[in-house]
Amino acid sequence: MLAKANDRKITDLVDFYRHWPELRRSAVALSERGDIGEDEQDVLRWMIRVIDRVGPSDLS
Repeated sequence: MLAKANDRKITDLVDFYRHWPELRRSAVALSERGDIGEDEQDVLRWMIRVIDRVGPSDLS
């Protein structure tokens, strides 16, 4: 299943990067949920840190 942002399917990594500001808010909210385990929260937090470090030159 492909992720969606504003009812638009994300088709590739570059498209995901373009939508990251919107998707980041969802990822942060998920990482703060109390109904998922600590390990899953840590994975989400690390994912956010890694993706935040990606820039346009990394995608070319």
